[in-house]
Amino acid sequence: MFARIPVILIGIPAVYGLLVAAGDTARLVFLTIICLIGQYELASMLNKDFPFKPVPEWLAGIAILCSAHFFQLPGIIFSFAFSVVAMVVFTVLRGLRGDGYQRFALGLFSLIYLPFCLSFYLLLGKSMGGQLLFIMLASIWALDIGAYVFGMSIRGPKLSPRISPNKTISGAIGGALTCIAFFALVRHFSLITLTEPRFWALALSTAIIGQLADLFESVLKRESEIKDSGALLGAHGGILDRIDSILFLGPVCYALLVI
Repeated sequence: MFARIPVILIGIPAVYGLLVAAGDTARLVFLTIICLIGQYELASMLNKDFPFKPVPEWLAGIAILCSAHFFQLPGIIFSFAFSVVAMVVFTVLRGLRGDGYQRFALGLFSLIYLPFCLSFYLLLGKSMGGQLLFIMLASIWALDIGAYVFGMSIRGPKLSPRISPNKTISGAIGGALTCIAFFALVRHFSLITLTEPRFWALALSTAIIGQLADLFESVLKRESEIKDSGALLGAHGGILDRIDSILFLGPVCYALLVI
C-alpha cells in the first residue's frame, strides 16, 4: 500500500492536467502514449513465449486516435476499417508461419481493446470537456476503493474465485454503491449536468461495466499466468492494470451521453 502512494500523489495531478487543463492536443498525445504502452503489454502478455513488438498495431493505433481527433466519429469508423484491412495485408505478407490466424486475432483484438475504445474518450473530451474524462476516471477510483473497503470489512462469498480470488460479492456491491454515490455527489455540486435518465445510465454503466472489464483483464492475466500486465508503475503494475476498467466504457459512455 505504501509503495503505491508516490505514484498516486504524482499521478493524479498529472492526469488531471493532461486530461482537463492541457487541451485537446495534449489529450491526444497522452492517450496515444497510453495506447502504445498498453498494446506492448498486451502483446507481451498474450505471447509471453514468443514476444514481439506490435509495430502494425502501433501504427494502426496512432491512425485511429489521430483520425478520432481530427475527424471525430467518421474518422474512427474509416480508420478502424482500413486498419483491419492493413492487418489482413500484414498477415498475408508474413506468409505461413503456423500462427497466422493467432497473430491476426491478437492484432484485431489489440485494435478494439485499446485505440478503438480510447478514441471515444477523445470524442467525449471534445464534445463535453476534459473534466468529464477526469470524473469518469475518478469514478473508477471510487469503485475500486469501495470494493476494497466493503470486501475487506464484510468479506463473504467470492465473486469469481477462479478468475480473481480476492474479489467478493460484498466488495462488488459495495464498489457499485460507492461509484453511484460518487456520481450523485458530482451531480449535486453541478460538476456534470445530465438529465435524469442519462445520469442513471452513466452511473449504473460505470458501476457494472467497470467491474466486468476488470474481471476481463484478470481472465487474460490468469490464462497468461502472470500477476500484472507490466511493471512500469511499480506496485501499481502496468498500464493495462490501471486502465482496464475504463476501456470498454469509452464507446458506451459516448453512446449514452452524446448520441
